[in-house]
Amino acid sequence: MWSSRIEEQLTDADREALERAERDLGGVFGDGRVPVPELRDRLDQMMTASGLPDDVTVTELSAGGVPALRVEAPVVDHTAAIVWLHGGGYVIGSAHGYRAMAAAVSAASGHPVVVPDYRRAPEHPYPAALEDAQAVMGWAAQTYGDRWVLAGDSAGGGLTTASLMRARDAGMPMPAAAILVSPLADLTASGASFDTHAAEDVAISRRSVKQLAFAYLGGHDPRDPHVSPVFGTYDRMPPTLIMASDREVLLDDARTLHAAVQHNGSRSTLSIYAGVCHAWTMFASYMPRAQRAVAEIAAFVDAALGVTRREANDA
Repeated sequence: MWSSRIEEQLTDADREALERAERDLGGVFGDGRVPVPELRDRLDQMMTASGLPDDVTVTELSAGGVPALRVEAPVVDHTAAIVWLHGGGYVIGSAHGYRAMAAAVSAASGHPVVVPDYRRAPEHPYPAALEDAQAVMGWAAQTYGDRWVLAGDSAGGGLTTASLMRARDAGMPMPAAAILVSPLADLTASGASFDTHAAEDVAISRRSVKQLAFAYLGGHDPRDPHVSPVFGTYDRMPPTLIMASDREVLLDDARTLHAAVQHNGSRSTLSIYAGVCHAWTMFASYMPRAQRAVAEIAAFVDAALGVTRREANDA
């Protein structure tokens, strides 16, 4: 149970990549008044602009009844997998848009990455996304036993955390580990970092979180831990890696989750990266520190699945 921090000294390549990423994000969100269908198109276009390596395989599948894509780099271990719940504030984002990011994680980890197309608001408000995530978790447990990891970025990180709590309380099988990148875990937007980093975060603001909450919740209580996991309890959780940027408004969401997991006796690692933006793993095609984050994710997955293998051999 520890915290780490990536060194703050930035190279010219780091600065240039950050500027490009923030420019790309600014092109998606514009003035904050872009209609949802256009937002969806813009985000997918941004995330698919780099294309996919020729040796990456993308397969459509049904994960417990939820449409999904399995993304595989060459020479992967098919006995284990990473399930990645995409970001987008429960409103935008898609498995199609996340193919390149999933390919980077698959290449680094040596495992297929399954990206579900869970239902999005406002067409499908809470609890649709959570129900889909539960169905996918059941499928993953049936398919991979205990050799799978549940992960997500931004809203997908919040959904990952809520899904783990609900699965624990229902006595469902749990993954070997969990990974949260820039988790959106407080739809009340109460963290102090919403103020301290308001001028630096081009992707998210208190106003945008309130708008997303309105679309997703449909009048549901925003303090419910199943939509705002910072208000939950974290006993009997799998080992968790939490990653955040030191300049994003969701930094306190990450810190609060890390402290809560440790307080409740579960294992958590918090990695705070300097010189990156919100959900920077999206930019692994050109951002050096995104590539380093993907490498850290892969090492964490290796450790989690290695423990599972040893325990299985000892049983």
